[in-house]
Amino acid sequence: MQRSWSSRLVGSVEEWSPLESASNLVVGWLEAIRRLPGAGRATDVLHGRWLGHALHPVMVDLPIGFWTSAVYMDLIGYRRSARLLTLAGTLSALGAVATGAADWSVTDGRERRLGLVHGVLNSTATVLNAASLIAPKRYRLLSWAGGALATASAYLGGELVFGRGLMVDHNAWVGGPEGWTAVSKLEDIPNDGTRGAPYKGRTLLLHRSGARVHAMEATCSHAGGPLEEGAVKNEVVTCPWHGSKFRLTDGACMLGPATFPQLRLEARVQKGVVEVRGRKG
Repeated sequence: MQRSWSSRLVGSVEEWSPLESASNLVVGWLEAIRRLPGAGRATDVLHGRWLGHALHPVMVDLPIGFWTSAVYMDLIGYRRSARLLTLAGTLSALGAVATGAADWSVTDGRERRLGLVHGVLNSTATVLNAASLIAPKRYRLLSWAGGALATASAYLGGELVFGRGLMVDHNAWVGGPEGWTAVSKLEDIPNDGTRGAPYKGRTLLLHRSGARVHAMEATCSHAGGPLEEGAVKNEVVTCPWHGSKFRLTDGACMLGPATFPQLRLEARVQKGVVEVRGRKG
């Protein structure tokens, strides 16, 4: 099957070898920042856990809207209004850059390389629009160039979200068994320990505390990490990939980069056999 021009373009960008070393360099800088006091809490805010989904898409709408409106104002001769909108877009872009950097810092492989290009384009667009405010004679050239780069960057952002599933809920299309289904013997789950139980090609996380068992989907809602391999402390499981934390009792997300809760399943023990049931409807 012949690949589309867009897939060929994106493929050539993400496979460009210098991006790997550049990505590692930038990640090193971000890791140094994340080790500062209070940085972990700030990063959690930037991911958007408090909002219930990723914050970056919300922040991106602001500069794109302001900058696009500025172009129209400029075209019809309202230069002062155009400059004001450009300023508003440039200031709001700082939030988009910060949230994007937080989300990008927990990516890997192709997504990390493509995300770096996305971030560089957005940052350059911000710089160009800021420069247009202090160079009145070149305002239109710089502002329009910034808008063009932001549009190209938005395309790559769409590829990362819709094509690669970045920062989306990886459990959105699963619901667990409709009826009570046996998945494990109670004795096969270590007390105060976890076990991964296979179910229809995926894995369920089972945690035992005496005769009580908690169950949830084992695929981390953030990036698909194997929660059955994560450590459990105080009935909270930590994803071994990026450190997201989920409460076993109800699946609530306690720490990002995940922003969605984990799908919890009902669990019961019948004659030494653990049975689980998923959500209905």
